[in-house]
Amino acid sequence: MKRKLVLTKDDRDDEYYAVIIGAGFSGIGIGIKLHEAGMYKYVILERLSHIGGTWYANQYPGCACDIPSNLYSFSFEPNSQWSYFYGRQQEIAEYMEHCADKYDLRRHIEFNTTVIRCDWLDERQVWRVTTRLKNDQEKQFFCRILISGNGPLSNGAYPTNIPGIDKFQGRMCHTAEWDKSIDFINKRVAVVGTGSSGVQVVPELYKMNVSKLYVFQRTPAWKFNRGIIYWIYESTALSFTYRLPIRHICQELVNYNLTRQVKDKELRKELTPSFDVGCKRILISNDWYPTLQKPNVLLVTSRIREVTSNSIITQDGNEYPVDIIVWSTGFQVHKIPFEIFGSNGFSLSKLWAETIQAYRGMTMPNFPNLFLILGPNVSFGYNTTIFMIEAQLNYIMEALLFMQESDVSSISIKQNVFEQYNQQLQSKLKNTVWQLGSCRSYYQDAHGNNIGNWPDFTWIYYLFMRNFDHKNYQITKM
Repeated sequence: MKRKLVLTKDDRDDEYYAVIIGAGFSGIGIGIKLHEAGMYKYVILERLSHIGGTWYANQYPGCACDIPSNLYSFSFEPNSQWSYFYGRQQEIAEYMEHCADKYDLRRHIEFNTTVIRCDWLDERQVWRVTTRLKNDQEKQFFCRILISGNGPLSNGAYPTNIPGIDKFQGRMCHTAEWDKSIDFINKRVAVVGTGSSGVQVVPELYKMNVSKLYVFQRTPAWKFNRGIIYWIYESTALSFTYRLPIRHICQELVNYNLTRQVKDKELRKELTPSFDVGCKRILISNDWYPTLQKPNVLLVTSRIREVTSNSIITQDGNEYPVDIIVWSTGFQVHKIPFEIFGSNGFSLSKLWAETIQAYRGMTMPNFPNLFLILGPNVSFGYNTTIFMIEAQLNYIMEALLFMQESDVSSISIKQNVFEQYNQQLQSKLKNTVWQLGSCRSYYQDAHGNNIGNWPDFTWIYYLFMRNFDHKNYQITKM
């Protein structure tokens, strides 16, 4: 018989058992697990007006997943109706709506509710979550368990080192905040950034009959053609984490693909990265190279010096008149967009001042009963994030069941365990392509520490998270 979570007689009416931040894959996933365990006294706080997280926020043309659809869904709720090998944004969002409806989660979700601060109250052994509603009023929620599933790809990042952005008189939008009211027909359009979003949006903008399309590239990225499934993706861990010769084969293949698709030698040179395959996220596209060779598309590789009222000026002195700027400049992946204060008012931003770390990507000392989903060092560039989310969901549920069965009011990872884990993690990361591949990426912090990647196979992480290691935690009894 499945173990169940139950409320105790001491639980107050004005307290939730759990507050979950975010209604993306992480939030929906833990909501389903609580539902299955018989715990219904929880709330999911979502800043947007819909379910979906990053898959609702990112609605730019061409938005799609770069992981095969059959892997980009919960194992306990498979979807056999995918229309594409790589899922499109709308279909992924619809899948998440389906999950929420099937497991009756909507009644637990508070939409248009933005978390602005979380405080652990030592005397009550609960979290106080302060939110801002759509009408600008504040509302507080209290809970025993706080689960942050807000995700790293939800808040768009704008350049901070380009003067004049505020002077631009044309239309602007970020791929993470797409403005559907913009008319691109016969317009001069600039796309700044050639990462995952840029590679997807540029071919679609070209199809909108723009008069001129300028693509501003800081550094080129390696690109694969679309093509296979789980173990093939998993085998690339041998290349990225163990740096076996497989990476050389991959590099030769993508070089051959570039030579075959791009005939102009100068353009080919501008599109050839100077770093190893896998150092930055590999981008999947069939139409990127062909689009860049269209007569009204120009790849600009000189860095942007400034933005004027109607143009972009680059470091080499060239000026490009534009009507619309699309910022495809990534996300605020290194920042939780609200303050968290743990035991004795200890600040998470203070803990993370030097570098961002967590134990198993989930817990930190002095932050009782707080779990991060997709926290530091659980990402990678070669397989599905959903697999890692499910491993973390299992770990959370095992921790909650342990707390109930052992009459525990709070748990907090021990400082020495936390430090030892992260020292070993960084030691292993030093030998990976992410650190030795001659590039800087969003996987790293300002000091060059890798705060994004898991340095091994995903199945090893899954086995790692099967049981709750309570001996590594400080425990407070009820």
